[in-house]
Amino acid sequence: MKKNQPIEDFKVAKDPFSLVIFGASGSLAKLKLFPALYELAAEKRMPEHYSIVGYGRTKLTQKQFKERFEASVREAIEYVDEDALSAILKHVHYHAGNYDQESDFKALKEKIAELENNENTVRMAYFSVPPSAFPPIFDTLNKVNFNTRKSKLRLVIEKPFGYDLKSAKKLKKMIEKNFKEEQIYMLDHYLGKEAVSNLMSLRYANAIITNLMNKKFVSNIQIVAMEDRDIEGRANYFDNVGILRDMVQSHLLQILAYLTMFAPLEPNAKEITKEKKRVLRSIQLDPNSVVRGQYMGYAGKDGVPKASQTETFAALKLCLKHPLWEGVPIYLKSGKALKQKWTAVVIEFKPRRAQRDHGELKPNRLVIQLQPTEKIEFHMLTKLGGQHFAFHEMTTGRPIYCSGDCLTEHGRLFLDVIDGSKELFLSFDEIFAAWRVIDPVVQHCEQQACKPHAYKKGGLGPKAADELLKKDGFEWFYSF
Repeated sequence: MKKNQPIEDFKVAKDPFSLVIFGASGSLAKLKLFPALYELAAEKRMPEHYSIVGYGRTKLTQKQFKERFEASVREAIEYVDEDALSAILKHVHYHAGNYDQESDFKALKEKIAELENNENTVRMAYFSVPPSAFPPIFDTLNKVNFNTRKSKLRLVIEKPFGYDLKSAKKLKKMIEKNFKEEQIYMLDHYLGKEAVSNLMSLRYANAIITNLMNKKFVSNIQIVAMEDRDIEGRANYFDNVGILRDMVQSHLLQILAYLTMFAPLEPNAKEITKEKKRVLRSIQLDPNSVVRGQYMGYAGKDGVPKASQTETFAALKLCLKHPLWEGVPIYLKSGKALKQKWTAVVIEFKPRRAQRDHGELKPNRLVIQLQPTEKIEFHMLTKLGGQHFAFHEMTTGRPIYCSGDCLTEHGRLFLDVIDGSKELFLSFDEIFAAWRVIDPVVQHCEQQACKPHAYKKGGLGPKAADELLKKDGFEWFYSF
């Protein structure tokens, strides 16, 4: 928040609320949710009356849970506002119970009622649990009725949304059995990142980008999400999912949709979803244009079978049957245990005649970096000094500083749920469209038993990923 900036210029939680976090003793809550909630308190975004209730099967005292909450904040935040931390801890509570016991949920409901002092309180349930825990929680919540006079219970469901198209459809039926669509907030935290939502804003506000972003001028698009860390003890989850389901199906396809869709007539949830679906449904992907990899040492780690064929790396080429982009190759790449944490969109432009006639000149590129820092760069060519007609690369750009209403992704998305805003949340139609892209690839690899390429930790992935672009006359671009 800018110093001396009036609080009314920023989005705040105006309504009193009660938030139940299912799976509050797990890693997601510790790493992301607790620091985000603290951030809202430190930024003075919280209402006067609210309660945060952790729910889990682990037996914890109130003191133990508050200590866990505090420790996660101190680990994530470099400079802690002690007054803000002390204030939010007064609103933090814990309730132990099973996910399928009606008596436990009734006790939880009674506890929340005691904490609330306003019948217009917004109630939310955050699913920080594996998908296998969804069915009993859905059923038991419905049986005890957590709706308030202000609103029906709002369910916040973090990805993964199923394991494939079939299970995603099953999840939808499961939810619709007890809840209405307007109650569901399906959260992909990448969409809460300022730089990701900025992809659409860049198209709205800048004619130079809008006019160039089409098949007439663009030769290829690259979307890369590299991680330098390995699976870090998440074997039980990751080995059953793999990078195609964990990163490509959700985060990378969403970035692609934001980048390539028509700018919607109105920036509201309905229009944004409509245009994203149009892109996702137009994707054409040959399973043979996919490279899978596994870093050396992955198989046999704690919780990973020695014969595991799960991919920790994936690179793929796809095309869009879309008026703006038909014929433009799009390359996606994501992996773990790579050289550097780096997420970026690279838009490479076709050379004009003068460039082609001059010989091997580097292409012009627009690079939108999302991680580790957010910035936008143009890569162009300028003449070297002297009589010779020779060139060198010139990079011009600047960081994409958030000025104004700035929050981390989970904090921003929490406020949207409280406010009832769905612009940054997914629809089931989008999720189904993304699974229709990834399912054939996974099935192809299962049927053909295509073994992932081995690659060393700390590199850029298997060489086969480079060949994917080389045969089209391109190469991966990195700005580090």
